[in-house]
Amino acid sequence: MKYHSPQPATTAMNSHSSNMTNANIPRSLQTSQRRKTISKRRRPSSQLPPKAAVFVLLATTSRILTPQHVSAQYACNHCENIDNGFVQIPGTNCAEFVQCASNVISQKFSCQGGLIFDKNLSQCNWATSATCGPDPVCPSAKPTRRPVPVAAPDIIEAPTPLTAEEPSAPTSTSTQGTFPPTEEGYGLVQPKPPSAPTTVLTSSMATTLPAAATSSPMMDASGSGLQPRREEHHAAVWAHLNANKIGISNQLLRSAHRTLRSLHGNNLDAGELRNYAYYDFYGALRSMVEEGYAVPMMAGGGEQFADAPGRQQRQPLVARNVFYLGDLAGEDAAAVGLINVATFLSQAMAESIAAGSCDEINEDVVDGSLPASNSCGQFGRSYQDMTCSDDEKFMECDVYSDMEMGANPNGRPVAPFFCASTERFPFTGSADYIAGRAPVDAPVPNQNGRTDVEGCCWWGRGTISTRGVCQYGKLNYYLGARAAEEGRPARYPNIDFCVSPQAICSPQRQDSSIEWVSGLFRWIDDVQSYVSYNGDGGVEWSYVQKLHEFVAGGMTDGLFIHSVSSIVTQGCYNAPCPGYRGEQMTDAGVRWSYFLQVLEALGLPVKALQS
Repeated sequence: MKYHSPQPATTAMNSHSSNMTNANIPRSLQTSQRRKTISKRRRPSSQLPPKAAVFVLLATTSRILTPQHVSAQYACNHCENIDNGFVQIPGTNCAEFVQCASNVISQKFSCQGGLIFDKNLSQCNWATSATCGPDPVCPSAKPTRRPVPVAAPDIIEAPTPLTAEEPSAPTSTSTQGTFPPTEEGYGLVQPKPPSAPTTVLTSSMATTLPAAATSSPMMDASGSGLQPRREEHHAAVWAHLNANKIGISNQLLRSAHRTLRSLHGNNLDAGELRNYAYYDFYGALRSMVEEGYAVPMMAGGGEQFADAPGRQQRQPLVARNVFYLGDLAGEDAAAVGLINVATFLSQAMAESIAAGSCDEINEDVVDGSLPASNSCGQFGRSYQDMTCSDDEKFMECDVYSDMEMGANPNGRPVAPFFCASTERFPFTGSADYIAGRAPVDAPVPNQNGRTDVEGCCWWGRGTISTRGVCQYGKLNYYLGARAAEEGRPARYPNIDFCVSPQAICSPQRQDSSIEWVSGLFRWIDDVQSYVSYNGDGGVEWSYVQKLHEFVAGGMTDGLFIHSVSSIVTQGCYNAPCPGYRGEQMTDAGVRWSYFLQVLEALGLPVKALQS
């Protein structure tokens, strides 16, 4: 996919969404009516005055599109299978395209001379840089969707679980990885699923299913099974993100290709870096905002069920959790939503995007080496011992000694993580070339003294790293195979994340949403819902409350981003957190700089003036 374009395109490009009204965005975030040229010379963030008035602008670019009313008759409705988006008009060589809204053509656009519709950016781009793509064909039949019965405004009855007879869209196995040298040399080893059965807990009894029943081929689900819900102010957020998608792509999602090349030089294999795409991010975000994921409704210590006449099983009642875009009644709803998105992206930059890797990178140096056993846990942590609290214990994954898988290559002269039994690898050595040393063919312990990698398949994966048996178990419980097995709507009903955690980082293009959805799930479950209570039972720190205060205060409180970073990395808002050996956060300043970088890429540059 092409994201880089000539300089005139990046300064003259306009999104077709930028002509939408700013009525739903508060004045502090509205675009100025006259065009402004943002200077390339910015004051470094370190020189910002401590007390400053901050103004956030919705930056837009100059207009290059000519919108027209749709009057022409087409051979068919090319938007029939496209809910919302853009598609080129056949026979125009990509000079014209239409906007789809609710599966119908809403508006026609014509690109100016020298520009054509770029299918990767969904807007006009220089013809020499754009990807036109084949003309769309008339759909053969309108797809149907299985309705989801609604039991109450916020309660949805789950659909019937998928059965083995229902078709799925298989992809190639994604848990395949590179393992250390064996007698046969370096090679790819197929993942080995656990031989022990997978335990599935229900509200009334525990049953066991063979591992094969929960490890069917992966399917990138088109939805969560929940009916989308859209708020009025959401449109302003989507329009703003689309108006700045080029900046998001070039300054954020593709930044690793630029920065790592200058850092590692010829030691970097750029072809192995993760290619993060705007529309993977946008599609996953929109889905988690409008659909979210199902949460069982509990009463008296167990799940609530709805009567389902004619069905063999009662269906559990579920509510939903969604990514927060502000309160509908709030005056600054769109502003709060955009800053929540910006905060998520800044943490994703630090966790994965800036590293160009979906898998966690081996970086915890111990006595001058990077132990291969760091896959078991870095910086004093043991990922297989990161269990759930007592009230969520039933969600966590089991650890099997014979699980085998490897992380994807990361482009660096550092071997990717892997896990395998001690029967296959009694010990592991060094995974790096620090200070010119070759990998050591002898036991090299990590901080916890581990020299093996048995049961160590729970390293971080995804845009906001999912790591540890609790986080993987919760992902599987709410979005994966376990949700489907227990009769709840499941976004990925054929993926058991407790058997195939590497599915998050699948190299298959059709699975590219998983790393974003898993990161957004972690954000909703761990960050957005975070509330800390004091000794008297009162609220000491609440993310949503602090988010509103942060926006109302002009986004000058760096302590808010520090607290969020602490939640993401250590699990509490005021690091060092229990279980982290008294370690302070070492990258707090880096994460704040990423936040400022994200604001700029989103067209929300912070301009500080003396009060």
